[in-house]
Amino acid sequence: MKIESHHWKKAYDLGLKVYRGQIRPKDAKDEMAATGVNRNSASDFIYILRYMLQGKRYTRAMSTANTDEFLTWIRRDFGEQGHAKAVSAFRQHLEYYIGLKGDKLASHREILTKHEALLPAQSGFFASPEEIPSSSTQLEGTIRQVLVNIYERNPKARALCIAHHGTTCSVCSFDFGKTFGEIGEGFIHVHHLKEISSIGREYEIDPIEELRPDCPNCHAMLHHRSIPARTIEELRLLLKN
Repeated sequence: MKIESHHWKKAYDLGLKVYRGQIRPKDAKDEMAATGVNRNSASDFIYILRYMLQGKRYTRAMSTANTDEFLTWIRRDFGEQGHAKAVSAFRQHLEYYIGLKGDKLASHREILTKHEALLPAQSGFFASPEEIPSSSTQLEGTIRQVLVNIYERNPKARALCIAHHGTTCSVCSFDFGKTFGEIGEGFIHVHHLKEISSIGREYEIDPIEELRPDCPNCHAMLHHRSIPARTIEELRLLLKN
């Protein structure tokens, strides 16, 4: 049978009851089976929801529309913190599947981008004086005064970069989530391959072609040299040697 939106809602409600210990998984599967949903599919729904709520990687798959609904309902019911955990779990799921089958999940990445854009703003870009020329020109947005002048970055560009490239450092392959667990999930700096200080005007960035995820150490080393900054390839070679 075709699984439709009302089946997803039923699965979500039953999955919440299982997660909260209000019903046994077997009983939840029985209720789903009574609606015509295959027991294996029911089991997948309950499993995926549990892992989303825990912020853990899951390996079973469901449709993009179903995923979008689960993330939307989790944000409604568990707020920003619960939503952030679920987005992290979904991101890890995509990284797992891309590793197995290659990047054939464009529609899923679009859902990830949509929900990452809903996350609270994080200072994931590196605010470094090395990026800022002494004569501050308006680049890629407005200028704010903090301790040094930093250029306003577009959080959607960051989200698109991470949705495509992941959160592993493009230089040293460091992954905050794998090292620090939950507190590190999704954390990464994002590096401009084309230095914004060299452009001299506001422009529309291509986040997939012009941005790369980098850990703070590697990001600092990329900018340790004066303009132009080191390239990712140069720093990889230095690290290797």
